[in-house]
Parts: sequence; structure tokens; C-alpha cells
Amino acid sequence: MRVVFLTHYFPPEKGAAQTRIAALAGGLQAAGLDVTVHTGFPHYPDGAVKRPYRNRAWLREAGPVPVLRSAVCPVANRGVARRLLDHTGFAASALATAPLAGPADVVVVESPPLFTAAAGVLYARGKRAALVMNVADRWPATAVELGALTNARAVAAAEGLERWCYRHAAAVTTPTEGIAAALERLPEAAGKVARVLPAVDLERFAAAPPPRLDGPLRVVYAGTIGLAQNMATLVEAARLAGPETVAVTIAGDGAQAQEVEARAASVDNVTWLGTVAPDAVPGLYAGAHAGAVLLGAQPILDGAFPTKLLEVMAARRPVVLGARGESAREVREAGAGVVADPDDAPALADALRRLRADPAGVARMGDAGLARVRERYSRARSVEHWRELLTAVAGQCSVS
Repeated sequence: MRVVFLTHYFPPEKGAAQTRIAALAGGLQAAGLDVTVHTGFPHYPDGAVKRPYRNRAWLREAGPVPVLRSAVCPVANRGVARRLLDHTGFAASALATAPLAGPADVVVVESPPLFTAAAGVLYARGKRAALVMNVADRWPATAVELGALTNARAVAAAEGLERWCYRHAAAVTTPTEGIAAALERLPEAAGKVARVLPAVDLERFAAAPPPRLDGPLRVVYAGTIGLAQNMATLVEAARLAGPETVAVTIAGDGAQAQEVEARAASVDNVTWLGTVAPDAVPGLYAGAHAGAVLLGAQPILDGAFPTKLLEVMAARRPVVLGARGESAREVREAGAGVVADPDDAPALADALRRLRADPAGVARMGDAGLARVRERYSRARSVEHWRELLTAVAGQCSVS
């Protein structure tokens, strides 16, 4: 079976989506599928095409998973108008170069960006392939709740495009219960929705016991720094808890990075690293006592399930979580960390104090988190689920 992944984000760019898609494509190729990735030239998040690449019409890359890269409109990941230019640019170039990706039985398109998803409809149609739309985040609903998209006409147009994409998809996949339930309420997606659990590469993390807790609790945040995370909460919680209680390290980039970096500069027990290579993340957790995961208080984020949550658990570290919904339920059910309401810095500071006062609990929660991801969220389990789903979709398409 021939599968093409159409995605705006892919390594060597750094990020959860990039890591996830690369691991899934490689896993499916190893499982016997014929996989190709069609993506753009790496330029996330700063808008500069990364060396040794240069922006051009197209480029083929050989490897265990062949990659076709098409031209982009490289801009920094800040501001709705700029991002839309970037997204539409790749959508157009991907369609223009689609024949170079070869034939396909199934096309898997990532959303967001929504314009890539829309291009996926035409892309799959041109190849006479079934379309699977993977919805990692609802757009424009999330952008509206976060206040990033406010123009009523633009919202209506985006919602119409979203429903059009669902209408033409053979299957709509998503990692969370919340998104799956919301999609099932849409007539265009109802009956097509499949929840595929997120996954983590357990072999990336040493999963060693935490260091001796004889000073402040060392907490690492490693991931996207955007509107959905509201990282200012973690910075303020560290200030409230004090340097005797906690030392926070923040690694990542995103739309709110400059603002969070400025806040962190005024708090003595917060260290700002900025962007780090994915290979460096396991080492950051290995030197820490706990990992932080934050989401905002907007209701749509109750259905979010960040990949970094699983990474903290795979590293055998307790989760310091500021969130509600699925993420909070997972941490509580697994006994894998401490939970505070989102955007509540005093409550998060209190959670940090409780964790610092319980060295035995740090070890116990880390062990519980590791056991949970081994049971439910292994990469091998996810790849097999995807293989079964894609095989079924391709079979339905060939029958019809």
C-alpha cells in the first residue's frame, strides 16, 4: 500500500508535530507500507530556510522514507496574516508538485494548517487516493477561543473550509476524546472520526530515577511557547514559590517566546534556554526532578493532550500540570504528578511546594507515569493502529 503524508511541518524543524509525523512515517515504512512525505523547506519557527537547504521549486531526498520538498513563503511564526501567507504558499506549491510524489492509495494530511488540509482534498483527488485528515487541533475554533482570530467574516470562511475538508475525507483522525466528540457533532465528519492515541518514543529517554532532591526542585518545560500554553503562569508560579523551593528551566520557541523570555529575565529562579535540539530534551529531563506542562483556561483546551505530557512521563519524571480536562484526568488517574487549575499561578506555586516537600512522591509519581506510557502510549502500538486504519481506508476506497 502506498501512502503519502502531506504536512507543512517536518524535520529538521523542531517541534512535537515534526517529531510525531517523522516517527509515524518511519514506523509505517518499517511495517511494510510504501511511504513518502511531501513537505516544505524547513523554516519554522523563525522564517529562515535552514542550511543546507535553499528555497526552490522542489527537492527530492532519498532515505528510509523518501521526502519531497516544495517551495514555501518563509515567514516567522508570529501574526495571523504572516502565517496565512506561509500556509497558502506551501498549499499552492504542494499541489503544483504533487505528481512528483508518485501514485498513492491513501493521502494523510495534517491539520492545522487548514490550508494544507484543503490542498489535501485536491491532492488526493488528483491521485485518486483516499484522504485521511489528521486533526491535531481544531482550527479555526482554537484560534477564535484564544483570541487570535476575531474577524467574523474570516471565521465564517474558515469554518466553511473546515467543513468542506471533512466532507471530502474518507476518515478523520484525532488524538483526543474532546476533539473526537466535537467532530462527531459536525454532519460533515460524523461517522468518519477515529481516535488514535498519541504516542511517545520510549527509547529516547533513559528513564533513570530522578536526581537526589537536596536543593530546590528542578523543573523543566520543553516545548511550544504559544498562546495555548500561557507560559507566564509558570514564570509567576516560580517567583511565588521562591528559589529555595524551585528552579525552573524553559526550553522552546513559539509565538509568545519573546514575551515569556522578557518575564523570565526578571525572575532569578527561572532560566531561559530558547530553542534546543530534540535530541537535547531527554538530557534536560534527566537532570531535572519534574517536567512542567501548561495549557490555558479556554474551554476548547480541555480536550487537548500535549505530546510533552507523555515525554515527561516517559522520562520517569512527575508532571507539574496546569490544565483541566483530558490532561488533568490522565495525570490524576495514573498518579503521575500534581495538578493545578490553568492560568492560576498561586495554585501552581502551591503544587510546586507540595512536590518539593515530598521526595518519595517524586520517585513514586515518576514510576507511575513511566508505567502508564509503557502500557498505553508506545510508538509500536500507535504505528499498528495507524497501519490497520490506513489499510481499512484503502480497502474501502478500492471497493467503492
